[in-house]
Amino acid sequence: MNILRAYWRWLALIGLIVVLANSRNLPWPLVVLASGAAAAYLLREGWRVWQRAGGTPGRKKVTYWRGQRIETGPARPGPAMPDVRRIGPAMFYFIFGGALALVATAILLQRLGA
Repeated sequence: MNILRAYWRWLALIGLIVVLANSRNLPWPLVVLASGAAAAYLLREGWRVWQRAGGTPGRKKVTYWRGQRIETGPARPGPAMPDVRRIGPAMFYFIFGGALALVATAILLQRLGA
């Protein structure tokens, strides 16, 4: 079962492709659920990548002086939002997650007659 833990993202991607390719033959709630779940996962991962790019603002700095360990806090607290210049690596997740969210919303609104 270790191989399933390592490759579950690929299996989920293949499953999503199968669901989206057969969307005309499958019930619409399944298609909305699959694309919405994939969108939520991709947007969450994009946010985690964007936050991680700036580093942890609460990290303590450890220095040694004359054999003593000295821990100092951060010079200033981190910004409220992650740095906009570091959004590049997370762009992949945001673009595809947003597209899947729009697909799920469009199918839901079309089927509900709105």
